[in-house]
Amino acid sequence: MKITELACYAVDIPTQHDTYVMSHNRVLTSFPSTIVKVTAEDGTVGWGEACTLGSNYLDGFPASAQATVQLLADWVLECDAFEANVLVDGMDHLVIGNLTGKAAIDIAMWDLRGKLLGRPVAQLLGGVKSRSLPGFKAISLGSAEEMVAEVEEATERGYRAWQLKLGDEPIADAARVRAVAGAIPSDSTFMTSDANKGWTVAQTLRFAAAIEGVDTYLEQPCPTIAELQQLRSVLARPLMADESLRTEADCLDLLRAGCADAINLKVVRVGGLTKAARIRDLAHAAGWMILADEPQGADLATAALTHFAATVNPEQLLATAYFMGEDMKISYRPEGDTSGPRLVDGRVEYVEAPGFGIEIDEPALGEPLFTVRAPR
Repeated sequence: MKITELACYAVDIPTQHDTYVMSHNRVLTSFPSTIVKVTAEDGTVGWGEACTLGSNYLDGFPASAQATVQLLADWVLECDAFEANVLVDGMDHLVIGNLTGKAAIDIAMWDLRGKLLGRPVAQLLGGVKSRSLPGFKAISLGSAEEMVAEVEEATERGYRAWQLKLGDEPIADAARVRAVAGAIPSDSTFMTSDANKGWTVAQTLRFAAAIEGVDTYLEQPCPTIAELQQLRSVLARPLMADESLRTEADCLDLLRAGCADAINLKVVRVGGLTKAARIRDLAHAAGWMILADEPQGADLATAALTHFAATVNPEQLLATAYFMGEDMKISYRPEGDTSGPRLVDGRVEYVEAPGFGIEIDEPALGEPLFTVRAPR
């Protein structure tokens, strides 16, 4: 089945609160997202979404993602819709890096495959292992009081898994973590302290000493695998790799270094669902815990991520992200539509339907940035 048309849209997603803050004063007031629509020769449509979490989080930014999509559009139109590995390996041959734009294409193609076959994407990615998934809430970096207030708000919606944005001064961050640890419900299942590469090894050691007795993962405290390996030699805390993991080769480097107990697996960061599934299988074999996540997005990102998270071994899934409903000020679905995964008491409920199982209100996306059509 050939692709006859590819269109690319840009959508600006408002933050839930006034700002979203990460380490080193990275402050966002919105999340620019790239959306790809692919149309098969029988008229079936697939949708994909890729968000970069601003311009200085991933190896790419919104405009570069969109330029990558445009550069690769002709290749997409040459590919058979069902040959996932041919598509992604060809994209890597044509363009080095720029995984965010490639992810938007790859994700859209999986939605299309599912619809063409009348099957949920999760089934095509290996099978549905969980239909009810623990959701986690990312807590923006702020004062201890602000972070506790955000936790209390999310607790009322049933959340019991937490990602704390840190990476400021380590002792001040430790005070934030202690405050949040005292505020989260006693039946919380998971908490990770995420510095987003914000600390040196020395700062991480100071932070770890200052949170003695608090049950938390340390998520990508330093920028490199070498630094994580150095921490592993002196810390008895579980370490989670995040930004260090972009490729299958990175998985092997982490495994050789012995410095990861868990991974934050962002589908967009690794280049889409095809590659995420490859990394998932390596993580299963390595015995790593998996946090299924994305650098934001909205309805489409949530639907795709839920299908992916449903394929993870349940005993290795820490939690998954959810960017729909009450947490969002935007929706791509038609007014009143309830398609796609649902958040019920802090758990993300997988809904079985062809593709990602979510309806898209195309006019709400505005005019496409560009449209590329196959020659007739």
